[in-house]
Amino acid sequence: MKQRTLFAVDVGNTRVKIARWLRGFPNPLDPRARSSSPDSECADPTADLDETKRWLSDEAKCGDQSALWVVSSVSARKTVRLKELLASLRPQDACRLIELDDLPIKVDYDYPEKLGIDRAVAAYAGLRILPPKTPFLTIDVGTAATIDYVDQNGVFRGGAILPGPTLCAEALTRKTDALPMIDDPENASLDGRTRRGALEYPATETNNAIRLGVVFTLVGAITAFYWKTRLTLEREGGNPNALRLLIAGGDATSTERNLNNYFDDMAANFGGTVPRPSIVVEPRLALYGLAELANDEAMLKRKGLTL
Repeated sequence: MKQRTLFAVDVGNTRVKIARWLRGFPNPLDPRARSSSPDSECADPTADLDETKRWLSDEAKCGDQSALWVVSSVSARKTVRLKELLASLRPQDACRLIELDDLPIKVDYDYPEKLGIDRAVAAYAGLRILPPKTPFLTIDVGTAATIDYVDQNGVFRGGAILPGPTLCAEALTRKTDALPMIDDPENASLDGRTRRGALEYPATETNNAIRLGVVFTLVGAITAFYWKTRLTLEREGGNPNALRLLIAGGDATSTERNLNNYFDDMAANFGGTVPRPSIVVEPRLALYGLAELANDEAMLKRKGLTL
C-alpha cells in the first residue's frame, strides 16, 4: 500500500476529535506498536468547528500532499461543516464517512441501521486490541455514556446508553430551581486522593451531593452491567472471569479510578472474595480503531478511495 498522510476523525456530540499520522497508515492497535501516537491532534468543542479550521490552517503548512480522512460521526451537522472545511482547505484529500457495513464485525442488534457508528467502531477497536476470544465491555464516557458487550466469539451484542457525567449535572440544573451547575463533574473522584472533586459518603454539601450522585450513576450502571454480563457468560458456557472492561472517552481515567475504588470498597466489605474486572483504558480508542480500519485496502478500494 502506498503510504499517505492519515486523518482519523471521531465526530461526537460535544467534540470533534482528530488525529493525524504523517507517515502513512499506522497499526496502533498492534501490541507491538502501542506507542504509535499521532503526530498531532485536535479536540474541538466549538459548534462551527472554529478550532478545527485554525488547526487545519496550520496543518496546511505541511504541504499539499494528498491525505486520507476516515471519519465516524454521530452529528450530521458537524459532518457537513467538516466536509466544507476540507473542500476549502484541503481539496486534494479523500474523505470516507464510515458506515456499519465497512466494519468487519458481527452485530446482533434488532435494528442495525440505528446502531451508533461510534459504538460499533469502539467494539471493532476492542477486537483488535484485546487477545482473541476475550469477552469485553466497551465503555465510552462522553456526553452520553455507552456500555456495550462483545462476546467471546467477537459478536456485538448490544448494551446500554445513559447520560454522561456532565449531561447528568446539566439536567439537574436545567430541571430544578435551586440546584447549581457544578464545575468539572467528570472529574469527581471517590478515592479522596485528589483535592479537587474528592468526595466522602455521605455528602454534606449540595455541590458534593450532586457530584456523588453523578459518580454513582455511572459507576452503578457499569458495575450492574458487569455483573449481568458475567451471568450471561456463565449461562452460555463462557468464562466470566475472562470479561474485560475497555474504557474510552475523555472521562476514561477518572472512570477507571472510581471503578477501582468501588471494587476496593467491595473487597473490604466481603473479605476480598468479590471478583473484580481487568480494566484497560484507551482514551483514543475510536481514533485508533479508525486508523486500523484505514489499513483495510480492500474496503478503501471498494469505496472508491484510490491509493
